[in-house]
Amino acid sequence: MNKVFIQNLQENQNIDTLFLVQEKRLLETRNGKPYLRIRLQDKTGEIEGRVWEQANEYARHFKANDYVRVKGLITQFQGELQVNISSIHKVPIEKVNPADFLPVGRKNTEEMLQTLKKIISSVQDPDYKALLNAFFEDEAFVKQFVRSPAAKSMHHAWIGGLLEHSVSLARVADWVARYYNKEGLPINRDLLVTGAILHDVGKTLELASMPSFEYTTSGKLIGHLVMGSEMIGKKAAAIQGFPEKKLLQMQHLILSHHGDYAFGSPKLPMTLEAIALHFIDNLDAKLIGVYNHLRKHASDETDWSPFHRIYGQMFYGPEIISGLDDEN
Repeated sequence: MNKVFIQNLQENQNIDTLFLVQEKRLLETRNGKPYLRIRLQDKTGEIEGRVWEQANEYARHFKANDYVRVKGLITQFQGELQVNISSIHKVPIEKVNPADFLPVGRKNTEEMLQTLKKIISSVQDPDYKALLNAFFEDEAFVKQFVRSPAAKSMHHAWIGGLLEHSVSLARVADWVARYYNKEGLPINRDLLVTGAILHDVGKTLELASMPSFEYTTSGKLIGHLVMGSEMIGKKAAAIQGFPEKKLLQMQHLILSHHGDYAFGSPKLPMTLEAIALHFIDNLDAKLIGVYNHLRKHASDETDWSPFHRIYGQMFYGPEIISGLDDEN
């Protein structure tokens, strides 16, 4: 069966294709008739579907995060496409290509990993370098790290997103430290770069990378800041003579990089490196998040994005929107 991707769907199109179920809810109409509301996804986007007939029967045969074969008609409701589903059945995972259902970044994973290793090799402090090597010479960790997203939806929400985000932060951290050192601010370059690389290692445990970017139970109950700090503590404990003072500073970077109690930081940034890491992380996340929001909602009819629910505003980006034509 040829996969029909969401970005290519058109109104009044009959489909028979595969999707990943992001969300499933069994509801009732005003008349008390059961129906299914389903959120479907593939690597190109998301679309809602409705099952109006035999909803109870179909609901028993699949759940969220299952792959399904969907037959139906593409319709339009309140300006958005959706699928009027006539049948939906679970498909065994061995019969699908998982790469069709999760977004993948545009950058080459191996090239990014080599860039990261080059940055690690530039770290002069033997303790911070030993800590980085403890992570990135661990094959099981690296395999998970390069697959992980950096977020569920806000920014770098694709396979390899965590690697891309971490490389970006490390490169900016290097520049920031060198610039402010020349200005007389004693920012510890190796501490800041190491923190930039490791700041989100807890995401490898907080978010699943297959079959979808869902929060794990430990991710919901503990979160990646605390889990990342614990991971660093365990790696440091296995390094003979790792200085306690350096471990405390590194764990502080991890625990404070969200910058505010309201955004989940157990501690506020209390060192120059922690303050720098917070703003570098925030800059990269928001720039990528807004850029992808503009790309996702590009339209020939307006230079403005729709209202962004999280940021609480619209964004203006005519150059970005018009530039998409040059990429295709």
